[in-house]
Amino acid sequence: MYVLDTATIIDLHQHWPASKVRGTLRKLVRDGQLKIPEGVFREVCRKSDKTKKMIRGFEKNFEDLVVKISQVSHLKEELSRIEQTYGEEIRVGSRAYPGFWKSPSGRRAADAQVVAVAKRFSAIVVSDDKAIQRACMLENLECIGWTEFSRRMGLVPQPCLPL
Repeated sequence: MYVLDTATIIDLHQHWPASKVRGTLRKLVRDGQLKIPEGVFREVCRKSDKTKKMIRGFEKNFEDLVVKISQVSHLKEELSRIEQTYGEEIRVGSRAYPGFWKSPSGRRAADAQVVAVAKRFSAIVVSDDKAIQRACMLENLECIGWTEFSRRMGLVPQPCLPL
């Protein structure tokens, strides 16, 4: 199972043909292998007209795609813990890095939701955001970038092998 952040959804749509992305994500959603937190859903609908239509269509047809924090057992508490632990700063060993709240979205960012949902569902996070990657490392969650996700999903054309 994968949990995607906003930038990943937009990057996929910007780099690959819309029909290919839509088909790939639809299969994952249909099979229950893709989740997006409600905050990511709101951000996508606010930031990108191109992906908004696709994501809204998925949400209408597959009600378990968008994870509503208040409707999943213990997720609200997990989200609160993740926000308090990694919101202001993220400590890795003796070094401190900017936390989720240091992004342009500030406290409205859905970064903590991505990590909390992945933790709750034992899912793989798909994000290139450094704060999310660091939090995932500290929470013992697998985190891959959108390019690796593209490769795993077969969106990347296979190279021609020499004869």
